[in-house]
Amino acid sequence: MRRAALERFRLLQRQRDRRALMRARGLPDEALALNHFRKQRRVGGCGNSRCWLCHGDKLAQRPDPQARRASAAWADGLKSLDPHA
Repeated sequence: MRRAALERFRLLQRQRDRRALMRARGLPDEALALNHFRKQRRVGGCGNSRCWLCHGDKLAQRPDPQARRASAAWADGLKSLDPHA
């Protein structure tokens, strides 16, 4: 739980800094999505690794967004190597 608390603090600090920068530049300062941190992963959680609310994708063995992007990039790389495509 300590890491989740540190990451949440870092996320909120980063969002405050970004909003201050946007206000200083005269740009809209709407907040980013809460998962806009640590490679688009969810911040925090309840601390229970078997909780389906927080870890449903992991428990159902569904790929996370990073794994989906990696497999799409891999397939794209293989297509570019195929001489008959």
